[in-house]
Amino acid sequence: MDDISGQQAVILTIDDEEAIRESFHHYLEDYGYSVIEAENGQVGIDLFESQKPDLVLVDLRMPEIDGLQVLEHVVSKSPDTPIIVVSGTGVIGDVIEALHLGAWDYMLKPLQDLSVLLHAVQKNLERSRLTRENHAHQEQLEIEVQKQTEALRKTYLEMQETNRQLLQSEKKYRSIFESLTDVYFQVDLQGYIEEISPSVFSNLGHRRENMLGARLWDFYVEPERFEEMFSRLSRVGTIADFEVLILDSDGLERPCAITAAREANGDGSGRIYGVFRDITERKQAEAKIEHQAYHDSLTNLPNRTLLLDRLELALHRSRRHGYEGALLLIDLDRFKTINDSLGHSVGDQLLCEVAHRLASVLREEDTVARIGGDEFVVLLSDVGHDTQATARRAEGVAEKIRHELSLPIRIRDHELYITPSIGITLFPMQQEDAGAVLRHGDTAMYQAKAAGRNTVRFFLPGMQTEADERLGMEKDLRLAVGQNQLRLYFQAQIDQHGAVCGAEGLLRWEHPEYGLITPDRFIPVAEETGLILPIGEWVLQTACELITKWTQGPLSDSLQHIAVNVSPWQFRQPNFPAQVERILARTKADPGRLGLELTEGVVIDNVADTVDKMASFKALGVKISIDDFGTGYSSLSYLKKLPLDILKIDRSFVEEVTEDESNAAIVETIIAMADHLGLEVIAEGVETEGQLAFLQKNGCMRYQGYYFTRPLPIEQFEQFVLDSSK
Repeated sequence: MDDISGQQAVILTIDDEEAIRESFHHYLEDYGYSVIEAENGQVGIDLFESQKPDLVLVDLRMPEIDGLQVLEHVVSKSPDTPIIVVSGTGVIGDVIEALHLGAWDYMLKPLQDLSVLLHAVQKNLERSRLTRENHAHQEQLEIEVQKQTEALRKTYLEMQETNRQLLQSEKKYRSIFESLTDVYFQVDLQGYIEEISPSVFSNLGHRRENMLGARLWDFYVEPERFEEMFSRLSRVGTIADFEVLILDSDGLERPCAITAAREANGDGSGRIYGVFRDITERKQAEAKIEHQAYHDSLTNLPNRTLLLDRLELALHRSRRHGYEGALLLIDLDRFKTINDSLGHSVGDQLLCEVAHRLASVLREEDTVARIGGDEFVVLLSDVGHDTQATARRAEGVAEKIRHELSLPIRIRDHELYITPSIGITLFPMQQEDAGAVLRHGDTAMYQAKAAGRNTVRFFLPGMQTEADERLGMEKDLRLAVGQNQLRLYFQAQIDQHGAVCGAEGLLRWEHPEYGLITPDRFIPVAEETGLILPIGEWVLQTACELITKWTQGPLSDSLQHIAVNVSPWQFRQPNFPAQVERILARTKADPGRLGLELTEGVVIDNVADTVDKMASFKALGVKISIDDFGTGYSSLSYLKKLPLDILKIDRSFVEEVTEDESNAAIVETIIAMADHLGLEVIAEGVETEGQLAFLQKNGCMRYQGYYFTRPLPIEQFEQFVLDSSK
């Protein structure tokens, strides 16, 4: 918990999305912060005026009064209050405008990892504290300097009045003079030191007696700064907080701030008197604030702001001198799994080790930055004049990174293995700015993930079109969930006697403009955006409602098994077994008729967790099947550990089972393996009589495919089952 003047830090979050506010509220309260919420800009301004929060989280896009107006108000009223912009627009211009208006930091929604929010809040509260302390320090310095300078000046004038006053003033002067913490000095107009206080020793290590009679500018690192100071004193008579570098007794440069006045006599003589102090600590504090504004607090790497600055500079240099550069955007595969299972402390140490390894493979002139979560960026500037050579150089660096990150990482008692997905874009391509180059790298990185992870992909113009289409699909899919555009189709499963014995529920999207959209197009988008969770729950709810309906009607004998596919994201949720149990209870569906189909990758990703969840489903009576068996790991070592019920032979083997001896051998092996383990087998993709005959001959007694029926809407499927039973 950050402490503001001994009190609990108060955070105001302004967002028109209740879910966002609540997630921020609960998360930040867990870390000891006091959180107040505003659902729009006007309420946010009112709460800011009444509650005086220590930090503001504000969304940019809100109706009536938007985030930029709130930002202007807060900055005008309290410029030292940190403001973090949390934007879901993805438009770099909005973020830049917010930063120009005075925003301290920004993040993009949705936040997959709320530790990013915590780091941002902690960093900016610390920056705010340092800023306030610095202001207070400077104000106190000015007040103290003014007081001391005025007292000394009065003392000096009194010394000239009379001998009696001179004696009295001398005593007073000496008392102040001997006890000063700042250094009082007095020089003639040629710069020779007439007087200097003993405190020069505690400040700079010089002895007073060694400095008397010397020229003050001989101690300046930059003698021209004395000339500038003298010139300003000649023009206006005084200076305040004039910064210079003075050599201490060890020859080290020490930053000092001088406040002084020039006294001139009618005959042209005069003197300069004033005070100075060592401001090393203040400069260090300012440097720390400056560093924190442009660096990631965890890894100490440049952050997004500094990266964009350097990228803009590299773009300008590339266009001016004809050099080409490359930008690599790196995302750590399965980092979230490690972070969630082993804790944020291990995850943070892992990120620091990744940062170290990335820096080790780069040239000194290259930049590696962390731009949030587990995303890193490598900027290779001035690589060469030839595009092909630049591409080869960038790919070579990417492969070095893959090698370095593939080596085991030891953290505490854990030996961790990670892989990167790397997107590469070259620049300059056209007249794109730094934000566009970063987006191109992001697009290429997503292509690398889509290609199976632990891969490298280059940005191509077609990729941007695909990314735009994906964003459009994401927007439409969000509407589809709320507007009931999703449908369940069912494909019958047939037994060895030709009778319907079950069915698989298959998700379809009836788009109002583009018609029927198949899952292979929209499920990846749903998984990346988190929409797969409400969609998966809807599929389970709908399937269970239909199980109850069919169990009570004429289809009961034919539909003994209704299977639905379970997304990896859905299965990995800790509360997934409880969710299935609630839906079964709510719909009064027979658990013995429900089947959950998992892919091999989900099963082996965390075998211990998989076994626990499968045991929960077995206790309910729900059956578990491995979908597309044979395309992945297909290892007896995990099959023996899992309480499975069904193996489904993938259609890629079935379709050539009568032409390809290798496929035939694989199918025979799967059937024999299942028989040995006491598992049922279903063959998918059966389309010909020859395929059916081969499967029957080798002991597979359940089938699914176009030879029997295509996936059908619910009413047509029900009619098909009725017709088949006659």
